[in-house]
Amino acid sequence: MAILGQIRKRSIFLILVIGMALFAFVISGVFTSNGGFGSNKPIGEINGEEIDFEIFNSMVEQTQAVYGLNTIRAVNLAWEQGLQNQILTQELDKLGIDAGKNQLEQIISQDQSIASNPIFQNEIGLFDFKLFSNYISQLKSTNPSIYNSWRLQEENFITVAKQKIYFDLIRSSIIQTNIESKIQYHLENDKVNLQYLRIPYENIPDSIFKIKDSEILSYMKKNKDEYEISESKEIEYIYIEDTASELDVNNIISNLEQLRDGFNQLNRVTNNVDYVEGFKDTKDISEFIDIYSDISWDSIYVTREDIKSDYDDILFGLNIGQVFGPYKDGNFYKISRMVGKKREGNLNKILLANVVKEIIPSNESSNNNYRKASQAEFDANNNLPLNQTDNALAINNFESFEEFDEGIPGINNSRQIIKWLYDKGSKVGDVKRFDLADGYLVAKIIQFNKKRLTNIDNVRDEISEIILNDKKFSYLKNKYKSTIDIESIAIENNIEIENASAVTQSDPILVGAGTEPYIIGSSFSLMEDEISELLKGNNGIYIVKLKSKQTAEEFNLSQDITNSSIESELERMSLLIPEILESNSEIVDNRSLYY
Repeated sequence: MAILGQIRKRSIFLILVIGMALFAFVISGVFTSNGGFGSNKPIGEINGEEIDFEIFNSMVEQTQAVYGLNTIRAVNLAWEQGLQNQILTQELDKLGIDAGKNQLEQIISQDQSIASNPIFQNEIGLFDFKLFSNYISQLKSTNPSIYNSWRLQEENFITVAKQKIYFDLIRSSIIQTNIESKIQYHLENDKVNLQYLRIPYENIPDSIFKIKDSEILSYMKKNKDEYEISESKEIEYIYIEDTASELDVNNIISNLEQLRDGFNQLNRVTNNVDYVEGFKDTKDISEFIDIYSDISWDSIYVTREDIKSDYDDILFGLNIGQVFGPYKDGNFYKISRMVGKKREGNLNKILLANVVKEIIPSNESSNNNYRKASQAEFDANNNLPLNQTDNALAINNFESFEEFDEGIPGINNSRQIIKWLYDKGSKVGDVKRFDLADGYLVAKIIQFNKKRLTNIDNVRDEISEIILNDKKFSYLKNKYKSTIDIESIAIENNIEIENASAVTQSDPILVGAGTEPYIIGSSFSLMEDEISELLKGNNGIYIVKLKSKQTAEEFNLSQDITNSSIESELERMSLLIPEILESNSEIVDNRSLYY
C-alpha cells in the first residue's frame, strides 16, 4: 500500500479531507448499505453494518481511474481507506459528535473550488457564506439533480467537520509539560564538536570468525517478531506459455517472403491457379496491405526518429519502390516498401508501406501446448511430478501470505489462482489447470503453513552480518582493552581522524559516516577532551574525543515550541487512532467472492 503510505505522510488536515474527492462514497456514509444506495449485495460488514458491493465497486473504479492501479491494488486501497473512514464515522456517532452551521461554514470556506468562485464572493472579493447558501436554496427548485448531488457532497463536508471536532478534542487533551518541552529544546539545540575515528566493519577480515547455524537460529528466536512469518499457503506449478514455435516463426517468414516476391493462388471462382504479384511489384499497395497484412496501413510521412526500429537506418535509406524484409519488429515480422520521400521544413520525411504479420502460435502449436498442460494436470492428480512427461518444463514454487495477493509474480492475470488457493474447499494435494491469457498454468497445493520462523537460508546473509559485526566489536575491544590512544589506533589501522562540528542529538548524522544516534548520544556524556571507549555504531566501530560542548541557553520556552510538539503528537495519533479502532472492530471481509 505504497500510495496510502504517501497519503499518510501529509498533514493532519489533508488526512481528514482526502475523502472529499476520491472517497466521497466512504465519507458520506454510503460505504455501508445503510446509505440507501445499491442493491444490498454485501461485500463485507463493519461492526454489523453491511458494505454494499455496488457502492464499493464504484469506489474501486474511481480509485483505478485516479491512480491508474490494477483491479486488486485498487480493491485493497479502497477497502483499507474505506474501513478507516467508516470506523471513525461510527466512533463519532457513538460519541454523539455533530457539526453545526459554524463548523460547516468553516470547512466549506476552506475548499478553494468553492471559495474562489466569483459567484460566492462579495464586492471586495471575499467568500460570502450567505451568497453560497442562497445559491444552494435556489438549486433545490431550479435544478433538483444538481441539488441532490450537492446534498451528497454536503454529507462529506459534515463528516469532515465532525472529524475536525473530534481531533480538536484530542488536541485539547494533549499536554506538553515544560520539562518535556525543555528536553526537546535541548535535543534540538545543544551541540558538540568532536573528533572521531571510525574503523569500518569491512576492514576487519570475515575469515577470522566462524558463524554457526545455531548462532543464527538463536538470534532469530531472540528477535522472533522480526523473523516470524505469518500463515501461508504454498503451491508448485508449471507454466506453459502459449507462444509461437520455431516452426511457426519460420512459416511466418516464408509466408512474408512469398508475399514480397509473388505467388500462385487458387482462384475459387474459376478454379484456375492465378499468379499474384508480390508486394515489391503490386500497383495497388493499399489494397494489397488490406488483404494480406494483420495491421492496416497508416499512410503518414515520418522522420527517422519516428520509425523506432533496429533497422531505422536501412529503412530510411531505401530508394522509392525498394522493399526490405522480412525483419522482426517487436512481436511482429514485417516487409516494408518505400513509397515516397519529401522535405518538410528542416526535416526529411519518408512514407513507408508495411505488410505485417503478428508472431502468434499456430493452431497446431496451441493444441500441443494445451495437451502438455492437460497431461501435466493428469500426472499431478496421479501423484506424479508436474513435468513427468516433459522434463524441460520447470517446476516453480509460490508461497502466498495474503488472500488478496495480486497473483503469481511475472504471470499476467493470475489472480484466479490465488482465489482457488484460498477457497474454503481447497486442500493440500488439489490440482488444477488454469487457462490464462498468455498460456496454461497447472498448480498443485503442496502445503498450508502455520505461523513460524522463516527458513534460515532466507536470512542467513543478513543475520550473519549482524553477528559478524558483534564479533568484530568484541575482537577490537579485547585487542584494545588497555588505555585507548586514538592517534596510535588511527596510525595502526591507516585511518584518518575525522572532525564533526555542531552536531545535535535530534539530527544524529556524522558527515562521511552516516546516521549514528548511539555514537552522537554517547559523545554528549563525555567531558571536554575526554576520549570514549570503543563504541559500536551502525557503520563501524568508533572512538570519540569530545572537543567542546555548547549547551543552549535556558530561557522561558515560547508557546510555539510547545505547540509544535503538540502538533507532532496529534499527527502521530491521527494515524494511530484509526488503526486502534480497526483492531477493536468486528470486520467481515468477503472481497474474495468478488475479486
